Amino acid sequence: MSMVRATDAQTLGRFFEDAAHVLGEENISRTPEHGALKGPQGEDSYGDPFSTATTHQPSGAVRPKCVEEVQEVVMLANKHKVRLWTVSRGKNLGYGGSSAVVKASVILDLHRINKIIEITEEYAYAIVEPGVLNIWASVPAIGWGSVLGNTLDRGFGYTPNGEHSQSQCGMEVVLPNGDLLRTGMGAMKDNKTFPLYKGGFGPGLDGLFYQSNLGVVTKLGIHITPAPEAYATIEVSVPREEDLVPLVGTLSDLMRRSIILNSPSIANIFRIALMSKDPEILAKLNRYMKSNSYVPYPVLEEIRKQQNWGFWKAYFSLYGSVEMLPALQKTIQRAFSSIPGVQIEWREFPGTPGQAITAAEIKEEEIPHSGIPTLAPLGLVDSRSGKGGAHMDYSPVIPSSGRELYEWYLTAKQRTIDSKFDFFADFHVCPRYVVGIELVIYTLKEEARMLELYKNLVQDGAKQGYMAYRTHVGYMDRLAIKMDFNECAFSRFTGLMKDTLDPNGVLSPGRLSVSLWRTLLKTQASAREPDSAVIFSNITALITKKPVIPAPSF
Repeated sequence: MSMVRATDAQTLGRFFEDAAHVLGEENISRTPEHGALKGPQGEDSYGDPFSTATTHQPSGAVRPKCVEEVQEVVMLANKHKVRLWTVSRGKNLGYGGSSAVVKASVILDLHRINKIIEITEEYAYAIVEPGVLNIWASVPAIGWGSVLGNTLDRGFGYTPNGEHSQSQCGMEVVLPNGDLLRTGMGAMKDNKTFPLYKGGFGPGLDGLFYQSNLGVVTKLGIHITPAPEAYATIEVSVPREEDLVPLVGTLSDLMRRSIILNSPSIANIFRIALMSKDPEILAKLNRYMKSNSYVPYPVLEEIRKQQNWGFWKAYFSLYGSVEMLPALQKTIQRAFSSIPGVQIEWREFPGTPGQAITAAEIKEEEIPHSGIPTLAPLGLVDSRSGKGGAHMDYSPVIPSSGRELYEWYLTAKQRTIDSKFDFFADFHVCPRYVVGIELVIYTLKEEARMLELYKNLVQDGAKQGYMAYRTHVGYMDRLAIKMDFNECAFSRFTGLMKDTLDPNGVLSPGRLSVSLWRTLLKTQASAREPDSAVIFSNITALITKKPVIPAPSF
């Protein structure tokens, strides 16, 4: 059984001393105050910039430059029984930033490992390290995020390869004992299809390292969308709140038929108004966007009618040859024509036969459908406070007919209003599911009320049969307990793997592993929410229970 113990100052000191000999004193932080990449307010501290709590505050950080240094750091962590929490660039904003589940963990910061190992136009792939940012590939919504880190958290981008976990091919992983593994065809030395064929020979291992603490991924292959001959960005607006149902149903159908190739995102009227650059509109919003307040829907409806906007707007793009683009546009118009009051706008790049469109022609977009990184959305967090604002995301996975999303949305919207926050929709549509992301903007003074809202959103979603695809570090235990099929068989299985591969519990304890919960019962339950001890007790009872295997029937 892996044991995660509270690390005393002397043990941490010895670990940092040894790490300094390997990495250099300038590449370790003995406290969390300095050393991270700069955050939203220019700060370089480790932790969650959107929280005042210290429950998940790290004790310091180490910053290796290469895979060999990662191996040495992991072996030192085993030697000193020190907990590491891995981040790529530490920009997981809204989900905890560079904070850790277990307080006083040492951040294993990989942003210095930032090479593009290989990039090939012929086969449209790249092999990247954790710290890589700007490549012509599908990028996260906030452009300074790590392509590798976003992929491992099953994050999304906006090109046809925007479902990053499906575009990943081949990994290099430092295991908890410091050993080095390559997955897929990489299991054969110098195999030429390592970044081309994900399946490999034998069991597929890549999935073990998504949202997990079973290893440190140091290289990752990612497939890239070739630059098209012709390109158009499309915006589809529908006027009524209930039009979300046909909007989502039509989008997902067009995706299943490969008419739309990238994942559309959907904004609601609040987000549309907030993203407006019209000073009069922003002035109307600002009257209400302050602590303990929200913008009333009659005000949003007044703005919507005055501007002739939709209540919902979907954003996506079309990619193809010069001959294909006009036909795709006609198909889009016909598909949405059955929705009364629909409006379709596009920005077209008809292109030249045999010549690819460059990113320079397209320039920066509000949503990076062409893979051009942007930091523009960062400004939204300050829209409620003027400076020093924050946000947190709740992101359930929901079927893509539109009916289920609308039902969930009405419940979540009312919860949000009752908590005196604004509902900000950032829904991502895929062929067979929707990620119903609600982005909650708050001030740090409102953190307690926001956390209560988040807890209720999680509970409501579970009652409706949905679970978030990722979550803040402070809520990983709450979501994991919802994985209750066959008395938490999933947690029992992953716990067995964790205990076997990482007996000292040094890698990212608490990241969807039952190993943390055993320790929290003894060390940290009192510092967490009042009902956490009950949650941990229930999990512990389940993971220690042997499965009941029914007798075969003939």
